[in-house]
Amino acid sequence: MKMKVFSILALAGTVVLSGCGANNSKSGAEPTKAAGSATPSAVTEAPVDLSWFATAGFWNPPQWKTESGTVSGEITKKTGLTFSYNIPAQDGDTKLSLLMVSSSKNFPDVITTVGPDMSQKLASSGKVWKLEEFLKQYDPESHLLKDFPADMKKELVKRDGDWYAIPSHMVSGDLRKQYPPSSAYFEDSAKYGDNKGIVVNTNILKQAGLSLDDLKTEDGLLAAFKKVKDMKLAVDGQPVIPLQVSGKSYHGETFQFLQKSFGAMPIDKDGKFRDILLAPETKHAIEFLFKAANGGAFDAGQLTMDNAAVEAALLSGRVFAYMGNLANAKFDKLDFWVSPGAILSNQGTKPVFPFWSEPAAGWMQTFISKETKEPEKLAKWLSFMTSPEGMTLIHFGIEGVEYTKDDKGLIVRTEKGIQDQKDSPKTGLDIFWQFANIAFLENVQPAPTKREGAGGLIEMEAKTALGRSPEIVRYDSSVLNLPGSFYAAGGKNVTLREQIKLYMEAQVSKMLLAKDEAAFNKLYDEYVAQLKTLKVDELDAARDAELQKKSQEMGVTVKGVNS
Repeated sequence: MKMKVFSILALAGTVVLSGCGANNSKSGAEPTKAAGSATPSAVTEAPVDLSWFATAGFWNPPQWKTESGTVSGEITKKTGLTFSYNIPAQDGDTKLSLLMVSSSKNFPDVITTVGPDMSQKLASSGKVWKLEEFLKQYDPESHLLKDFPADMKKELVKRDGDWYAIPSHMVSGDLRKQYPPSSAYFEDSAKYGDNKGIVVNTNILKQAGLSLDDLKTEDGLLAAFKKVKDMKLAVDGQPVIPLQVSGKSYHGETFQFLQKSFGAMPIDKDGKFRDILLAPETKHAIEFLFKAANGGAFDAGQLTMDNAAVEAALLSGRVFAYMGNLANAKFDKLDFWVSPGAILSNQGTKPVFPFWSEPAAGWMQTFISKETKEPEKLAKWLSFMTSPEGMTLIHFGIEGVEYTKDDKGLIVRTEKGIQDQKDSPKTGLDIFWQFANIAFLENVQPAPTKREGAGGLIEMEAKTALGRSPEIVRYDSSVLNLPGSFYAAGGKNVTLREQIKLYMEAQVSKMLLAKDEAAFNKLYDEYVAQLKTLKVDELDAARDAELQKKSQEMGVTVKGVNS
Protein backbone atom coordinates (compact mmCIF):
# COMPACT_ATOMS: atom_id res chain seq x y z
CA MET A 1 0.00 0.00 0.00
CA LYS A 2 2.71 2.42 0.96
CA MET A 3 4.59 3.72 -2.06
CA LYS A 4 7.09 6.20 -0.68
CA VAL A 5 9.48 8.06 -2.88
CA PHE A 6 13.16 7.73 -2.06
CA SER A 7 15.61 10.28 -3.45
CA ILE A 8 18.16 7.53 -3.93
CA LEU A 9 19.46 8.75 -7.28
CA ALA A 10 20.13 12.26 -6.09
CA LEU A 11 21.86 10.97 -3.00
CA ALA A 12 23.59 7.67 -3.55
CA GLY A 13 24.02 7.84 -7.33
CA THR A 14 22.43 6.23 -10.33
CA VAL A 15 21.13 2.75 -9.62
CA VAL A 16 21.01 0.59 -12.71
CA LEU A 17 18.47 -2.19 -12.35
CA SER A 18 19.47 -5.10 -14.55
CA GLY A 19 18.70 -8.81 -14.38
CA CYS A 20 21.43 -11.11 -13.13
CA GLY A 21 21.99 -14.76 -12.49
CA ALA A 22 23.54 -16.49 -9.52
CA ASN A 23 26.93 -15.11 -8.50
CA ASN A 24 29.84 -16.86 -6.80
CA SER A 25 32.65 -15.31 -4.80
CA LYS A 26 36.36 -15.58 -5.47
CA SER A 27 39.16 -14.95 -3.00
CA GLY A 28 42.35 -13.01 -3.57
CA ALA A 29 45.20 -11.58 -1.52
CA GLU A 30 44.76 -10.52 2.11
CA PRO A 31 43.74 -6.84 2.14
CA THR A 32 45.57 -4.07 3.94
CA LYS A 33 44.01 -1.69 6.45
CA ALA A 34 41.35 0.60 4.95
CA ALA A 35 42.01 4.33 5.05
CA GLY A 36 40.36 5.87 8.06
CA SER A 37 39.41 2.52 9.59
CA ALA A 38 38.88 2.50 13.31
CA THR A 39 36.35 -0.03 14.54
CA PRO A 40 35.89 -2.92 14.61
CA SER A 41 39.50 -4.04 14.81
CA ALA A 42 40.92 -5.60 11.67
CA VAL A 43 40.41 -9.36 11.50
CA THR A 44 43.60 -11.35 10.98
CA GLU A 45 42.41 -14.97 10.58
CA ALA A 46 41.44 -16.44 7.22
CA PRO A 47 38.04 -15.15 6.08
CA VAL A 48 34.93 -17.32 6.27
CA ASP A 49 32.67 -17.54 3.22
CA LEU A 50 28.91 -17.32 3.80
CA SER A 51 25.89 -17.50 1.48
CA TRP A 52 23.71 -14.50 0.61
CA PHE A 53 20.36 -15.05 -1.11
CA ALA A 54 18.51 -12.11 -2.65
CA THR A 55 15.10 -12.14 -4.32
CA ALA A 56 15.98 -8.92 -6.19
CA GLY A 57 16.96 -10.27 -9.61
CA PHE A 58 18.05 -6.81 -10.72
CA TRP A 59 20.75 -6.57 -8.01
CA ASN A 60 24.07 -7.30 -9.68
CA PRO A 61 27.04 -7.13 -7.29
CA PRO A 62 30.47 -8.25 -8.52
CA GLN A 63 32.09 -11.46 -7.34
CA TRP A 64 33.54 -10.96 -3.88
CA LYS A 65 37.16 -9.83 -3.82
CA THR A 66 39.49 -9.64 -0.85
CA GLU A 67 42.18 -7.49 -2.44
CA SER A 68 43.29 -4.34 -0.66
CA GLY A 69 41.55 -1.18 -1.82
CA THR A 70 38.35 -2.88 -2.98
CA VAL A 71 35.07 -2.29 -1.20
CA SER A 72 34.48 -5.98 -0.54
CA GLY A 73 38.12 -6.46 0.46
CA GLU A 74 37.88 -3.77 3.11
CA ILE A 75 34.63 -5.30 4.40
CA THR A 76 36.45 -8.63 4.71
CA LYS A 77 39.32 -6.88 6.50
CA LYS A 78 36.88 -5.53 9.09
CA THR A 79 34.58 -8.52 9.50
CA GLY A 80 36.45 -11.65 8.47
CA LEU A 81 33.69 -12.56 6.01
CA THR A 82 33.31 -13.08 2.29
CA PHE A 83 30.04 -13.90 0.52
CA SER A 84 28.83 -16.16 -2.26
CA TYR A 85 25.65 -14.83 -3.86
CA ASN A 86 22.53 -16.63 -4.98
CA ILE A 87 20.42 -14.12 -6.92
CA PRO A 88 17.85 -15.77 -9.19
CA ALA A 89 17.18 -13.65 -12.26
CA GLN A 90 13.49 -14.57 -12.00
CA ASP A 91 11.04 -16.00 -9.46
CA GLY A 92 13.23 -15.16 -6.48
CA ASP A 93 10.25 -15.20 -4.10
CA THR A 94 9.24 -18.67 -5.26
CA LYS A 95 12.76 -20.02 -4.87
CA LEU A 96 13.08 -18.53 -1.41
CA SER A 97 9.75 -20.09 -0.45
CA LEU A 98 11.10 -23.48 -1.53
CA LEU A 99 14.25 -22.95 0.53
CA MET A 100 12.10 -22.16 3.54
CA VAL A 101 10.56 -25.61 3.45
CA SER A 102 13.73 -27.50 2.51
CA SER A 103 16.35 -28.91 4.87
CA SER A 104 18.06 -26.32 7.06
CA LYS A 105 21.53 -27.10 5.69
CA ASN A 106 20.54 -25.46 2.38
CA PHE A 107 19.21 -22.28 3.98
CA PRO A 108 21.35 -19.19 3.28
CA ASP A 109 23.14 -17.22 5.99
CA VAL A 110 21.84 -13.82 4.82
CA ILE A 111 18.57 -13.20 3.00
CA THR A 112 17.45 -10.00 1.26
CA THR A 113 13.84 -9.63 0.14
CA VAL A 114 11.87 -6.86 -1.57
CA GLY A 115 8.31 -5.95 -0.58
CA PRO A 116 6.25 -6.62 2.54
CA ASP A 117 4.76 -9.99 1.59
CA MET A 118 8.00 -11.98 1.63
CA SER A 119 9.22 -10.10 4.70
CA GLN A 120 6.17 -11.20 6.65
CA LYS A 121 6.44 -14.74 5.33
CA LEU A 122 10.10 -14.97 6.29
CA ALA A 123 9.52 -13.38 9.70
CA SER A 124 6.81 -15.94 10.52
CA SER A 125 8.85 -18.90 9.27
CA GLY A 126 10.94 -19.27 12.43
CA LYS A 127 14.09 -19.41 10.28
CA VAL A 128 15.41 -15.88 10.90
CA TRP A 129 16.55 -14.01 13.97
CA LYS A 130 14.78 -11.28 15.86
CA LEU A 131 17.53 -8.72 15.59
CA GLU A 132 17.42 -7.36 19.12
CA GLU A 133 17.78 -10.87 20.51
CA PHE A 134 20.47 -11.68 17.94
CA LEU A 135 22.57 -8.58 18.63
CA LYS A 136 22.28 -8.80 22.42
CA GLN A 137 23.58 -12.34 22.25
CA TYR A 138 26.34 -11.95 19.67
CA ASP A 139 27.32 -8.25 19.61
CA PRO A 140 26.00 -6.62 22.79
CA GLU A 141 28.01 -3.44 22.14
CA SER A 142 26.43 -2.93 18.71
CA HIS A 143 25.43 0.64 17.93
CA LEU A 144 22.19 -0.78 16.47
CA LEU A 145 20.98 -1.57 19.99
CA LYS A 146 21.41 2.10 20.88
CA ASP A 147 20.72 4.19 17.80
CA PHE A 148 18.44 2.25 15.45
CA PRO A 149 15.59 4.77 14.91
CA ALA A 150 12.63 4.05 17.17
CA ASP A 151 10.07 5.31 14.66
CA MET A 152 11.33 2.95 11.96
CA LYS A 153 11.51 0.04 14.37
CA LYS A 154 7.86 0.71 15.25
CA GLU A 155 6.89 0.37 11.57
CA LEU A 156 8.91 -2.83 11.15
CA VAL A 157 7.30 -4.35 14.26
CA LYS A 158 3.84 -3.40 12.95
CA ARG A 159 4.58 -5.09 9.67
CA ASP A 160 6.45 -8.23 10.78
CA GLY A 161 5.44 -8.66 14.42
CA ASP A 162 8.95 -7.88 15.69
CA TRP A 163 12.21 -6.33 14.51
CA TYR A 164 13.59 -8.96 12.14
CA ALA A 165 15.17 -6.99 9.29
CA ILE A 166 17.56 -4.18 8.43
CA PRO A 167 15.66 -2.07 5.87
CA SER A 168 17.32 -0.23 3.02
CA HIS A 169 16.88 3.45 2.15
CA MET A 170 16.03 4.32 5.71
CA VAL A 171 14.71 7.80 6.36
CA SER A 172 12.61 9.01 9.29
CA GLY A 173 12.18 11.85 11.73
CA ASP A 174 14.29 10.10 14.36
CA LEU A 175 16.98 9.30 11.81
CA ARG A 176 17.14 12.90 10.61
CA LYS A 177 17.74 14.03 14.20
CA GLN A 178 20.70 11.68 14.25
CA TYR A 179 21.88 12.72 10.77
CA PRO A 180 20.53 16.21 9.95
CA PRO A 181 20.68 17.22 6.27
CA SER A 182 23.77 19.17 5.26
CA SER A 183 21.80 21.72 3.21
CA ALA A 184 18.39 22.95 2.12
CA TYR A 185 18.91 21.03 -1.13
CA PHE A 186 18.29 17.75 0.70
CA GLU A 187 15.43 19.21 2.73
CA ASP A 188 13.70 20.23 -0.50
CA SER A 189 14.42 16.86 -2.06
CA ALA A 190 12.78 15.15 0.90
CA LYS A 191 9.74 17.45 0.84
CA TYR A 192 9.10 17.69 -2.89
CA GLY A 193 10.98 14.79 -4.47
CA ASP A 194 9.19 12.18 -6.56
CA ASN A 195 10.81 9.66 -8.91
CA LYS A 196 7.64 9.52 -11.01
CA GLY A 197 7.36 12.50 -13.35
CA ILE A 198 7.72 13.95 -16.80
CA VAL A 199 10.78 15.43 -18.52
CA VAL A 200 11.04 17.10 -21.91
CA ASN A 201 13.96 17.29 -24.35
CA THR A 202 14.77 21.01 -24.67
CA ASN A 203 16.54 20.46 -27.99
CA ILE A 204 13.37 19.11 -29.60
CA LEU A 205 11.20 21.59 -27.67
CA LYS A 206 13.09 24.47 -29.29
CA GLN A 207 13.11 22.81 -32.71
CA ALA A 208 9.32 22.45 -32.53
CA GLY A 209 8.86 26.11 -31.59
CA LEU A 210 7.26 25.21 -28.25
CA SER A 211 7.75 26.51 -24.72
CA LEU A 212 7.50 24.71 -21.40
CA ASP A 213 4.30 26.63 -20.61
CA ASP A 214 2.69 25.01 -23.66
CA LEU A 215 3.00 21.63 -21.92
CA LYS A 216 1.50 22.37 -18.51
CA THR A 217 -2.04 21.32 -19.41
CA GLU A 218 -3.48 18.08 -20.71
CA ASP A 219 -4.71 19.62 -23.96
CA GLY A 220 -1.47 21.54 -24.45
CA LEU A 221 0.65 18.41 -24.02
CA LEU A 222 -1.48 16.36 -26.42
CA ALA A 223 -1.28 19.22 -28.96
CA ALA A 224 2.50 19.26 -28.55
CA PHE A 225 2.70 15.53 -29.23
CA LYS A 226 0.69 16.04 -32.41
CA LYS A 227 2.82 18.96 -33.55
CA VAL A 228 6.07 17.08 -32.99
CA LYS A 229 4.70 14.06 -34.87
CA ASP A 230 3.31 16.11 -37.77
CA MET A 231 6.60 18.01 -38.18
CA LYS A 232 8.33 14.67 -38.86
CA LEU A 233 11.35 15.74 -36.84
CA ALA A 234 14.39 13.47 -36.77
CA VAL A 235 17.58 12.99 -34.75
CA ASP A 236 20.54 11.37 -36.52
CA GLY A 237 18.20 10.32 -39.30
CA GLN A 238 15.77 8.57 -36.94
CA PRO A 239 12.22 9.88 -36.30
CA VAL A 240 11.52 11.69 -33.04
CA ILE A 241 9.39 9.78 -30.53
CA PRO A 242 6.75 12.22 -29.20
CA LEU A 243 6.19 10.27 -25.93
CA GLN A 244 8.16 7.51 -24.25
CA VAL A 245 6.46 5.68 -21.37
CA SER A 246 8.14 3.45 -18.75
CA GLY A 247 7.88 0.30 -20.82
CA LYS A 248 6.26 -2.73 -19.21
CA SER A 249 6.42 -0.93 -15.83
CA TYR A 250 4.16 1.88 -17.03
CA HIS A 251 1.27 0.76 -14.75
CA GLY A 252 3.25 1.69 -11.65
CA GLU A 253 5.24 4.59 -13.08
CA THR A 254 3.80 6.55 -16.02
CA PHE A 255 0.32 5.84 -14.74
CA GLN A 256 1.07 6.94 -11.16
CA PHE A 257 2.39 10.29 -12.32
CA LEU A 258 -0.78 10.96 -14.32
CA GLN A 259 -2.98 9.88 -11.40
CA LYS A 260 -1.30 12.48 -9.17
CA SER A 261 -1.44 15.14 -11.88
CA PHE A 262 -5.13 14.56 -12.46
CA GLY A 263 -5.88 14.33 -8.73
CA ALA A 264 -6.74 10.66 -8.19
CA MET A 265 -6.77 9.53 -4.55
CA PRO A 266 -7.68 6.27 -2.77
CA ILE A 267 -9.99 8.27 -0.49
CA ASP A 268 -13.28 9.80 -1.65
CA LYS A 269 -14.80 13.16 -0.70
CA ASP A 270 -16.53 11.60 2.31
CA GLY A 271 -13.21 10.36 3.69
CA LYS A 272 -13.90 6.70 2.86
CA PHE A 273 -11.45 4.34 1.22
CA ARG A 274 -12.16 3.83 -2.46
CA ASP A 275 -9.68 1.91 -4.59
CA ILE A 276 -7.77 4.47 -6.64
CA LEU A 277 -8.42 2.27 -9.68
CA LEU A 278 -12.08 3.28 -9.45
CA ALA A 279 -11.45 7.03 -9.06
CA PRO A 280 -12.86 9.08 -11.98
CA GLU A 281 -9.46 10.80 -12.22
CA THR A 282 -7.86 7.41 -12.81
CA LYS A 283 -10.20 6.85 -15.75
CA HIS A 284 -9.10 10.25 -17.05
CA ALA A 285 -5.43 9.26 -16.70
CA ILE A 286 -6.06 6.09 -18.72
CA GLU A 287 -7.99 8.14 -21.28
CA PHE A 288 -5.07 10.57 -21.65
CA LEU A 289 -2.72 7.72 -22.56
CA PHE A 290 -5.37 6.29 -24.90
CA LYS A 291 -5.57 9.65 -26.70
CA ALA A 292 -1.78 9.86 -26.87
CA ALA A 293 -1.49 6.35 -28.31
CA ASN A 294 -4.43 6.88 -30.67
CA GLY A 295 -2.75 10.04 -31.95
CA GLY A 296 0.52 8.25 -32.64
CA ALA A 297 2.52 9.73 -29.75
CA PHE A 298 3.68 6.22 -28.80
CA ASP A 299 3.11 2.70 -30.10
CA ALA A 300 2.07 -0.61 -28.57
CA GLY A 301 5.65 -1.88 -28.55
CA GLN A 302 6.53 0.52 -25.74
CA LEU A 303 4.20 -1.30 -23.35
CA THR A 304 6.44 -4.38 -23.32
CA MET A 305 9.87 -2.70 -23.27
CA ASP A 306 12.28 -3.47 -20.43
CA ASN A 307 14.36 -0.84 -18.61
CA ALA A 308 17.35 -1.33 -20.89
CA ALA A 309 15.25 -0.67 -23.99
CA VAL A 310 13.65 2.44 -22.44
CA GLU A 311 17.07 3.79 -21.49
CA ALA A 312 18.41 3.09 -24.99
CA ALA A 313 15.55 5.09 -26.51
CA LEU A 314 16.25 8.01 -24.17
CA LEU A 315 20.01 7.91 -24.82
CA SER A 316 19.33 8.17 -28.56
CA GLY A 317 18.25 11.77 -27.95
CA ARG A 318 15.14 11.37 -30.10
CA VAL A 319 12.54 11.21 -27.30
CA PHE A 320 10.59 14.47 -26.99
CA ALA A 321 8.84 13.70 -23.69
CA TYR A 322 9.50 10.91 -21.21
CA MET A 323 6.85 10.14 -18.61
CA GLY A 324 7.48 7.61 -15.88
CA ASN A 325 10.27 6.56 -13.55
CA LEU A 326 12.89 9.31 -13.63
CA ALA A 327 15.47 6.79 -12.44
CA ASN A 328 15.64 5.81 -16.12
CA ALA A 329 16.13 9.35 -17.44
CA LYS A 330 19.94 8.97 -17.54
CA PHE A 331 20.72 12.34 -15.96
CA ASP A 332 24.35 11.21 -15.75
CA LYS A 333 24.57 11.34 -19.55
CA LEU A 334 21.74 13.63 -20.73
CA ASP A 335 21.68 17.32 -19.82
CA PHE A 336 18.75 18.49 -21.95
CA TRP A 337 15.89 17.51 -19.65
CA VAL A 338 13.43 19.96 -18.13
CA SER A 339 10.06 19.30 -16.48
CA PRO A 340 6.76 21.19 -16.72
CA GLY A 341 5.67 19.71 -13.35
CA ALA A 342 2.04 18.71 -12.90
CA ILE A 343 -0.02 18.29 -16.09
CA LEU A 344 -3.33 20.00 -15.34
CA SER A 345 -6.45 18.07 -16.30
CA ASN A 346 -8.92 19.66 -18.71
CA GLN A 347 -11.63 18.66 -16.21
CA GLY A 348 -10.37 21.21 -13.69
CA THR A 349 -9.37 18.72 -10.99
CA LYS A 350 -6.56 19.62 -8.60
CA PRO A 351 -3.30 17.68 -8.71
CA VAL A 352 -2.36 15.89 -5.47
CA PHE A 353 0.91 15.00 -3.76
CA PRO A 354 1.02 12.45 -0.92
CA PHE A 355 3.49 12.78 1.93
CA TRP A 356 4.06 10.53 4.93
CA SER A 357 4.29 11.86 8.46
CA GLU A 358 5.20 8.33 9.53
CA PRO A 359 8.27 6.63 8.05
CA ALA A 360 8.22 3.77 5.59
CA ALA A 361 9.63 0.38 6.52
CA GLY A 362 12.26 0.63 3.78
CA TRP A 363 12.65 -1.06 0.41
CA MET A 364 15.01 -4.06 0.58
CA GLN A 365 14.88 -6.06 3.82
CA THR A 366 17.90 -8.04 5.05
CA PHE A 367 17.54 -10.95 7.49
CA ILE A 368 19.97 -13.24 9.34
CA SER A 369 19.39 -16.99 9.31
CA LYS A 370 19.12 -18.90 12.57
CA GLU A 371 20.96 -21.73 10.80
CA THR A 372 24.17 -19.76 10.22
CA LYS A 373 27.32 -21.26 11.69
CA GLU A 374 28.84 -17.79 12.15
CA PRO A 375 26.33 -15.73 14.14
CA GLU A 376 28.98 -13.66 15.94
CA LYS A 377 30.74 -12.66 12.72
CA LEU A 378 27.40 -11.82 11.09
CA ALA A 379 26.34 -9.70 14.07
CA LYS A 380 29.55 -7.68 13.83
CA TRP A 381 29.13 -7.50 10.04
CA LEU A 382 25.63 -6.01 10.46
CA SER A 383 26.98 -3.53 12.99
CA PHE A 384 29.82 -2.51 10.68
CA MET A 385 27.73 -2.20 7.50
CA THR A 386 25.27 0.14 9.26
CA SER A 387 27.92 2.22 11.06
CA PRO A 388 29.13 5.60 9.70
CA GLU A 389 32.49 3.98 8.88
CA GLY A 390 30.87 1.08 7.06
CA MET A 391 28.35 3.24 5.18
CA THR A 392 31.14 5.61 4.10
CA LEU A 393 33.13 2.67 2.74
CA ILE A 394 30.30 0.98 0.84
CA HIS A 395 28.93 4.21 -0.68
CA PHE A 396 32.09 6.26 -1.23
CA GLY A 397 35.06 3.88 -1.14
CA ILE A 398 38.55 4.78 0.09
CA GLU A 399 39.40 8.30 1.26
CA GLY A 400 42.06 9.90 -0.90
CA VAL A 401 41.27 7.51 -3.74
CA GLU A 402 37.53 7.58 -4.46
CA TYR A 403 36.62 10.56 -2.30
CA THR A 404 38.04 13.53 -0.42
CA LYS A 405 36.52 15.88 2.14
CA ASP A 406 35.86 19.59 1.70
CA ASP A 407 36.56 22.37 4.20
CA LYS A 408 33.32 21.48 6.03
CA GLY A 409 34.24 17.81 6.31
CA LEU A 410 31.67 16.78 3.71
CA ILE A 411 32.41 13.95 1.27
CA VAL A 412 33.21 14.80 -2.37
CA ARG A 413 33.75 12.04 -4.91
CA THR A 414 36.95 12.13 -6.98
CA GLU A 415 36.89 11.48 -10.73
CA LYS A 416 37.84 7.89 -9.97
CA GLY A 417 35.08 7.68 -7.38
CA ILE A 418 32.53 8.97 -9.89
CA GLN A 419 33.64 6.41 -12.47
CA ASP A 420 33.82 3.55 -9.95
CA GLN A 421 30.27 4.36 -8.85
CA LYS A 422 29.09 4.22 -12.47
CA ASP A 423 30.86 0.86 -12.77
CA SER A 424 29.37 -0.47 -9.52
CA PRO A 425 28.54 -3.96 -10.90
CA LYS A 426 32.30 -4.31 -11.48
CA THR A 427 33.77 -2.28 -8.61
CA GLY A 428 31.23 -2.92 -5.84
CA LEU A 429 31.19 0.80 -4.98
CA ASP A 430 27.66 1.89 -4.03
CA ILE A 431 26.22 -1.53 -4.89
CA PHE A 432 25.22 -2.61 -1.36
CA TRP A 433 21.84 -0.87 -1.51
CA GLN A 434 20.63 -3.03 1.39
CA PHE A 435 22.41 -0.64 3.75
CA ALA A 436 21.54 2.67 2.06
CA ASN A 437 20.64 5.18 4.77
CA ILE A 438 19.19 8.25 3.09
CA ALA A 439 19.51 10.46 6.17
CA PHE A 440 23.20 9.55 6.49
CA LEU A 441 23.84 10.26 2.81
CA GLU A 442 22.11 13.64 3.09
CA ASN A 443 24.22 14.40 6.14
CA VAL A 444 27.69 13.66 4.73
CA GLN A 445 27.46 15.12 1.20
CA PRO A 446 27.34 18.75 0.07
CA ALA A 447 24.59 19.96 -2.23
CA PRO A 448 25.63 19.65 -5.89
CA THR A 449 26.87 22.76 -7.67
CA LYS A 450 26.75 21.34 -11.19
CA ARG A 451 23.55 21.29 -13.19
CA GLU A 452 24.42 18.18 -15.17
CA GLY A 453 25.17 14.65 -13.99
CA ALA A 454 23.51 12.20 -11.62
CA GLY A 455 22.37 14.11 -8.56
CA GLY A 456 22.91 17.44 -10.31
CA LEU A 457 20.55 20.37 -10.29
CA ILE A 458 18.84 19.31 -13.53
CA GLU A 459 17.84 16.04 -11.89
CA MET A 460 16.79 17.79 -8.68
CA GLU A 461 14.59 20.26 -10.58
CA ALA A 462 12.97 17.47 -12.59
CA LYS A 463 12.23 15.30 -9.57
CA THR A 464 10.74 18.13 -7.53
CA ALA A 465 8.79 19.80 -10.35
CA LEU A 466 5.54 17.95 -9.59
CA GLY A 467 5.73 18.58 -5.84
CA ARG A 468 6.56 22.26 -6.36
CA SER A 469 3.67 22.88 -8.78
CA PRO A 470 1.62 25.73 -7.26
CA GLU A 471 -1.68 23.94 -7.86
CA ILE A 472 -0.66 20.87 -5.82
CA VAL A 473 -2.73 19.76 -2.81
CA ARG A 474 -0.64 17.76 -0.33
CA TYR A 475 -2.20 15.08 1.89
CA ASP A 476 -0.87 12.84 4.65
CA SER A 477 -0.86 9.33 3.23
CA SER A 478 0.20 7.81 6.55
CA VAL A 479 -3.50 7.31 7.33
CA LEU A 480 -3.44 4.67 4.58
CA ASN A 481 -0.74 2.58 6.26
CA LEU A 482 -2.04 -0.92 6.87
CA PRO A 483 -1.04 -3.28 9.67
CA GLY A 484 1.32 -6.05 8.62
CA SER A 485 -1.32 -8.69 9.17
CA PHE A 486 -3.68 -7.13 6.62
CA TYR A 487 -1.79 -8.62 3.68
CA ALA A 488 -0.57 -11.71 5.51
CA ALA A 489 1.05 -14.20 3.15
CA GLY A 490 -1.53 -16.59 1.75
CA GLY A 491 -4.45 -14.61 3.17
CA LYS A 492 -7.68 -13.63 1.41
CA ASN A 493 -6.72 -9.95 1.13
CA VAL A 494 -3.48 -10.82 -0.68
CA THR A 495 -5.36 -13.04 -3.10
CA LEU A 496 -7.94 -10.34 -3.86
CA ARG A 497 -5.25 -7.69 -4.29
CA GLU A 498 -3.19 -9.81 -6.70
CA GLN A 499 -6.22 -10.82 -8.78
CA ILE A 500 -7.27 -7.17 -9.08
CA LYS A 501 -3.75 -6.06 -9.99
CA LEU A 502 -3.29 -8.68 -12.71
CA TYR A 503 -6.66 -7.92 -14.26
CA MET A 504 -6.07 -4.16 -14.10
CA GLU A 505 -2.73 -4.42 -15.91
CA ALA A 506 -4.17 -6.52 -18.71
CA GLN A 507 -7.33 -4.46 -19.18
CA VAL A 508 -5.64 -1.05 -19.04
CA SER A 509 -3.28 -2.13 -21.83
CA LYS A 510 -6.33 -3.02 -23.92
CA MET A 511 -7.91 0.38 -23.20
CA LEU A 512 -4.78 2.26 -24.27
CA LEU A 513 -4.82 0.48 -27.60
CA ALA A 514 -8.59 0.74 -28.24
CA LYS A 515 -9.42 1.64 -31.83
CA ASP A 516 -11.70 4.57 -30.92
CA GLU A 517 -13.42 6.31 -28.02
CA ALA A 518 -16.49 4.06 -28.16
CA ALA A 519 -14.30 0.98 -27.86
CA PHE A 520 -12.38 2.65 -25.01
CA ASN A 521 -15.58 3.36 -23.05
CA LYS A 522 -16.83 -0.19 -23.59
CA LEU A 523 -13.56 -1.61 -22.25
CA TYR A 524 -13.67 0.76 -19.28
CA ASP A 525 -17.21 -0.35 -18.38
CA GLU A 526 -16.03 -3.96 -18.54
CA TYR A 527 -13.10 -3.02 -16.32
CA VAL A 528 -15.34 -1.55 -13.61
CA ALA A 529 -17.75 -4.50 -13.76
CA GLN A 530 -14.93 -7.05 -13.49
CA LEU A 531 -13.31 -5.21 -10.57
CA LYS A 532 -16.64 -5.54 -8.77
CA THR A 533 -16.76 -9.25 -9.66
CA LEU A 534 -13.24 -9.60 -8.23
CA LYS A 535 -14.62 -8.23 -4.93
CA VAL A 536 -12.91 -4.87 -4.97
CA ASP A 537 -15.80 -3.55 -2.83
CA GLU A 538 -15.15 -6.21 -0.18
CA LEU A 539 -11.45 -5.35 -0.11
CA ASP A 540 -12.27 -1.62 0.01
CA ALA A 541 -14.55 -2.13 3.01
CA ALA A 542 -11.76 -3.89 4.89
CA ARG A 543 -9.27 -1.16 3.94
CA ASP A 544 -11.73 1.54 4.95
CA ALA A 545 -12.08 0.01 8.41
CA GLU A 546 -8.29 0.26 8.80
CA LEU A 547 -8.30 3.81 7.38
CA GLN A 548 -10.87 5.00 9.94
CA LYS A 549 -8.98 3.28 12.76
CA LYS A 550 -5.66 4.80 11.65
CA SER A 551 -7.18 8.26 11.19
CA GLN A 552 -8.54 8.18 14.73
CA GLU A 553 -5.23 6.91 16.09
CA MET A 554 -3.29 9.71 14.36
CA GLY A 555 -5.90 12.42 14.84
CA VAL A 556 -5.70 13.12 11.11
CA THR A 557 -8.64 13.21 8.70
CA VAL A 558 -8.03 13.04 4.95
CA LYS A 559 -10.74 13.54 2.34
CA GLY A 560 -10.57 13.39 -1.44
CA VAL A 561 -10.02 16.82 -2.94
CA ASN A 562 -11.73 16.05 -6.25
CA SER A 563 -14.22 13.20 -6.81
